[in-house]
Amino acid sequence: MQTSTSLNDLLESVSKLPLDDQLLISEIIHKRVVEEKRKILAESVKESKEEYHSNKTKRGSVSDFVSDLESE
Repeated sequence: MQTSTSLNDLLESVSKLPLDDQLLISEIIHKRVVEEKRKILAESVKESKEEYHSNKTKRGSVSDFVSDLESE
């Protein structure tokens, strides 16, 4: 619950700032979240490429994929 309290305290502090500052904080947080998502996606792509190049992946149709899922 301490995290929730800290978050509430932070939001309360931000709400006391002038609107322009609140908007700036919002933009900064949004950009940081977007950047973090990009990093996660880039890592996923990197891992996928490594698996593909080391022949750990298969090729096939959607039907092949569904069949593989059903057989597991």
